[in-house]
Amino acid sequence: MDAIADPRTILAAGAYGTALLFFVYGGYVLQKARSAEQSRNVRWYLGIGAVVALAMIGFDAFKQQLGGERVAPGVFLTFSPKFSAVGLPEPAVEYRGQALALSAPIQVSDQSSINISVDAILEKVKGLQQDNRQLQSALGSAALASQPKELAERIAAADSAGQDPCARGGDATLCGWKQLSAGQLARAETTLLQAAKDAPAADNRAKGAALSGLGEIYVGQGRIDEAKVQLRKAAELGNDGAKKRLATLNRQPQR
Repeated sequence: MDAIADPRTILAAGAYGTALLFFVYGGYVLQKARSAEQSRNVRWYLGIGAVVALAMIGFDAFKQQLGGERVAPGVFLTFSPKFSAVGLPEPAVEYRGQALALSAPIQVSDQSSINISVDAILEKVKGLQQDNRQLQSALGSAALASQPKELAERIAAADSAGQDPCARGGDATLCGWKQLSAGQLARAETTLLQAAKDAPAADNRAKGAALSGLGEIYVGQGRIDEAKVQLRKAAELGNDGAKKRLATLNRQPQR
């Protein structure tokens, strides 16, 4: 129904119009009053009329607050960067039991919660983490296989004897290669950097093995230029594994 043709709107307009005429006429009579008593009576009636008018206004406002139409605001959810840009599924959004697309506005009409679920994202991340661990483990195993058999035999012998080379006072180079073969690249890098630094100047084998391990880590991380530097140093110390890996890298076409 048109608001102008609504009977309630017409009645309200008539009531306010009548109140306005009442005050206009009262003001006119007040100006024309010929005695103090007449002026006092007019003021009294004007006061009563003001109270009635204010009560009407307050009652009308109260009705609009209770029964008036509420406009539900549209809320848009945005995420930056977008999950799809990094290969992750979009979060699931639910409002009042209804699944919503991220591009759709949410008409917030009450105090219900907007539920944002990232379960699918977490599952995807867990899967990627598992794949990454498997890749790092495969990288470490392949790197150890490229070294002289003596290195793998020393690690196996230490394990058989219950001797952890990573324990206090153990062989740092052997510890670093054990970590590398297990796919613990970050820990292996820290250990082998220290092992290369602490290796006696006369012990070319230990220093060469540590540098070769660093080169293998950097290859696996795509840090080819850094890998070549470490492998070249290891090759100069006579490490055969470093020589083979360096030759392989040098045969690869430059991008």
